[in-house]
Amino acid sequence: MPTKSPFPDITIPDVDLWGLMFDRKDRDFPDDKVIYRAIDSDRKYTFSDTKTLATLFGEGLRNLWDWQKDEVLALYAPNDIDIAPVIYGTFFAGGIVTPANPGYSADELAYQLENSGARALVTTKQFLDTALKAAEKVGIPNDRIILLGAEKDGSHRVKHWSNIRKTSGALRYRRRRAKPEDLAFLAYSSGTTGLPKGVMLTHRNIVADVVMIHGAVGNHYVYDNDKFLGVLPFFHIYGLTGLVHQTLHRGIEVVVMPAFEMKTFLEAIQEHKITFIYVAPPVIVRLARDQMVENYDLSSLKMITSGAAPLTKELVDAVHKRLQIRINQAYGLSETSPMTHTQASSTRDGVLLPQVRTRY
Repeated sequence: MPTKSPFPDITIPDVDLWGLMFDRKDRDFPDDKVIYRAIDSDRKYTFSDTKTLATLFGEGLRNLWDWQKDEVLALYAPNDIDIAPVIYGTFFAGGIVTPANPGYSADELAYQLENSGARALVTTKQFLDTALKAAEKVGIPNDRIILLGAEKDGSHRVKHWSNIRKTSGALRYRRRRAKPEDLAFLAYSSGTTGLPKGVMLTHRNIVADVVMIHGAVGNHYVYDNDKFLGVLPFFHIYGLTGLVHQTLHRGIEVVVMPAFEMKTFLEAIQEHKITFIYVAPPVIVRLARDQMVENYDLSSLKMITSGAAPLTKELVDAVHKRLQIRINQAYGLSETSPMTHTQASSTRDGVLLPQVRTRY
């Protein structure tokens, strides 16, 4: 006889991502709940802040740039708390977002800009010179390049995203409601051969995955008890869905790291009492073997989810023996938004049981 699934049945709402996040009636957390917190400053955004800033940015895109439905905005930046309102502001204006790896060279970025048909580019001061070179190659003018993050361009070559606002006296702009089948992201993936290819992800794709994560391992997260550490890159679909969208949907605070660095990673877990982390296997290797781990209190961690590459039983056992932290594995790919399989968090003798369910 087939075993009963450990996961509940779910209903996929027939909405776009903005509707899922901001128009829902079943939200169980308050407007002033902090969602995105910077690790290296006192910058933070509540749920209400995120919606307000996204609305202002979306109105600015329509008013200042005459942003048209289905136009593409490229996002070339490390993790930052500004990324969520920039993405949702683009959705407000009816646009599509293509996230790009901030490690790209000017030529690599130019390829994605041209291939995606991007009409504007968002970056940070740190990566501005590369962004300007790539934009010039594909004909994106400087007035369509803007910065996010704490730093502004002192040379005034480009504006900060916070300056893309509706001008005084302009008519109020209503958001362009996307259909669930409209594109939300062009997520570039190399697959197994050739140059990276733009994976066409609709609003329904991401909505479905966010809701299904909630029905799987996500049913253990509680907005007023749990905190995530945002160490996975937001430009990758794993971090984008798990850390940008899921936290906004669930009202869970995510402490945002621009990049992985072991000491900062461990300090953040200890200081912020992080309870859940999404990582790739190389981080598990460090937790199993790095002597630095002994210097930090990681007892707040309830579980780590590992994905993006295979993880051996030996590493899972080593981390559990050393730190008494549960590790579950997930599987997915850019084309599936991303998660398709995950383990339930039932345990026997402290070891996570490998109950896996195909969710698509």
